[in-house]
Amino acid sequence: MHLAERICFWTYVALGPLAWTSCAYFLTIGRERMNKLLKSRSVLPENAPLVSILVPAKDEGSRIADCIGRVLGQDYPSFEVIAINDRSTDDTGEVLDQVAAANSSPPPLKGGGGGRDLGGLVARQVPPDSRTTKPRIRVFHIDLLPPGWLGKCHALDAGARHAKGEWLLFVDSDVVLQPNALSQLAALSIDRSYDALSILTTIETHNLAEKAMLPLLAATWSSTFAADQTNEDSQTDVALANGQVFLVRKSAYDAVGGHAAVRDRIVEDVELARLLKKQGFKMRFLSGAHLARTRMHETLGHMFNAWARIFAGTARGRIWPMVRTVLFLVCCGLTLLPAAAWAVAGGNVYWQVAVAAHAVYIAVTMGLIWRWSGNNPLYVLLLPISVFIELAILIFSIRKAISGKIDWRGMSIDLRQTSRFSAAGPSEVR
Repeated sequence: MHLAERICFWTYVALGPLAWTSCAYFLTIGRERMNKLLKSRSVLPENAPLVSILVPAKDEGSRIADCIGRVLGQDYPSFEVIAINDRSTDDTGEVLDQVAAANSSPPPLKGGGGGRDLGGLVARQVPPDSRTTKPRIRVFHIDLLPPGWLGKCHALDAGARHAKGEWLLFVDSDVVLQPNALSQLAALSIDRSYDALSILTTIETHNLAEKAMLPLLAATWSSTFAADQTNEDSQTDVALANGQVFLVRKSAYDAVGGHAAVRDRIVEDVELARLLKKQGFKMRFLSGAHLARTRMHETLGHMFNAWARIFAGTARGRIWPMVRTVLFLVCCGLTLLPAAAWAVAGGNVYWQVAVAAHAVYIAVTMGLIWRWSGNNPLYVLLLPISVFIELAILIFSIRKAISGKIDWRGMSIDLRQTSRFSAAGPSEVR
């Protein structure tokens, strides 16, 4: 090889095979930091504290019954369930009332328009007083959203104000919990003196778009924002969480202002985790694929809007985290394509070996990501297509961050107004 080709070759080796070797190493180390639940031997104390499980739901009539059924099926000895119907336009409210009626001893309240007013909520169900009966469940119905609030934040804040537990477990309505989920989360948190614990769930996929994209997008988000560093107490400025399953000590939640402190954050789970960690509470973000599964976004159109919200919101409107990820994908991933063409055309064995190593490192690393998410690693074969779609989603996220405008669930949100609060802290909530 002449000098120019040698320079190109060694630059490619650094950006390709060596970069992916480093990527695989740091991903493995990060995964190890997040695997404490898999290795945990923690057991619950004899008198396990009461946990309030809060489930917000908006237009989830088709699957909310399954979610609540799994929540009620927890093997934890002492918990109550608070389900919040947040302005649903489908039959979510009716389904929740039916589930509550079937799982609580007292009948629904009568009169007063079907319930009594509790700070903007309507209580449809009174819980039994004894812990020896079926798990307690209360259903609240929200009809109006106050100015300055996002719906999920308001629903969880409203539910938390009526929670009786020492711990709060937030569970999204599209999550399916395993029976031992709460027991394992609570046992580890109590044993290790954690104040909050959130987990990554199994990503449930059905169609080809979900299988090709969701594990890749979730892994990219986690690595872009250094999810494993949430578990390093010294890194007070780095914290992530997954609001699908989020356990927090009630006293810590109240101390940081709860969801009222993140009332207009489009990634309220991440911002709540950041507040907790910033104020000295022990926040953990772990792998919990064996404890829960979630079906997230079913179409490419939904993925573009949802992940633009997640990336731009987590970055607090800054573009550099997404730009850095785009540069990595282009310089360290897509360079495989011209290098492979050059290796085939030139017949140079050094190029062929480097290209083969690059391809193998990418396949193995990404195959692990698919497996960790609970999906078949063979879908890594779709990377030549999925990586270009991911780049388009990241560029779309950058555009949204620059414009500051995010459209989500029928609302237009200005990131530039919310990011100032996020950086400043809860004392500046307006």
